[in-house]
Amino acid sequence: MINGIPTTGVTPPTTSTAISTAPTAGGASFSDMLKNSIDEVAKLQQDASQATQDLLTGRTEDVTGVFTAMEKSDVAFKTLLAIRGKLMDAFDEIKNMPI
Repeated sequence: MINGIPTTGVTPPTTSTAISTAPTAGGASFSDMLKNSIDEVAKLQQDASQATQDLLTGRTEDVTGVFTAMEKSDVAFKTLLAIRGKLMDAFDEIKNMPI
């Protein structure tokens, strides 16, 4: 008994019940998925920059392709920012939980 609280039936967490960062069977871990998403957004931004440079230097005249690459990059970046916002909200909520 600890400070009037019975300890019978309470088992401390073990490694089998603890939260694991390892990927589940057949799946990638959350951090790997997040890193891959960030890399993909970075690649889309590089592609958009390259397309813009190609248009400005006269290597291409495909204005529609340039705008498409820029919009893909913009949407991917905004999505990544929204995910970041949701993660920060979840962190704040967990941080403010009473123990």
